Amino acid sequence: MPVAPLHALVYQSQATRPLEASDLDMLLLDARINNELANVTGALIYGNQQFVQYLEGTRADVEQIYARITRASQHHRLEILEQGRVDARRFQRWHMGFADAPQGVVQQLSQAQWQRERPWVEDESSTSRGLSRLLAFWKEEAVLSR
Repeated sequence: MPVAPLHALVYQSQATRPLEASDLDMLLLDARINNELANVTGALIYGNQQFVQYLEGTRADVEQIYARITRASQHHRLEILEQGRVDARRFQRWHMGFADAPQGVVQQLSQAQWQRERPWVEDESSTSRGLSRLLAFWKEEAVLSR
């Protein structure tokens, strides 16, 4: 049986109000359960009432999770920054990794170029600037507090 190609989606949104640690804990618990059931992995970055989230899995599974996300009351002004086929999972160990981030990092991620410069190439050299920045933040700076 052939394996379905991987799909990724990254979006930004604005929190409807400042979220306390307990709000974020509930949000993450819910996300991790639903993402694990759908076999979706990814990362959520939150700072200064802004979210940037990267999701990866099969297209159907990612779209199912994103549809659920669009109905959440904790945020609004959702904007898809990029979506499309990817060659490999970048967050395979995280059904929903999370990091608090300084405002500057969230702003950089939300304003980054997420479209791949060479979409026809399926290797590391085709990674977008936005994804490269997210991966660098995750590897070097992210404090995984939850």
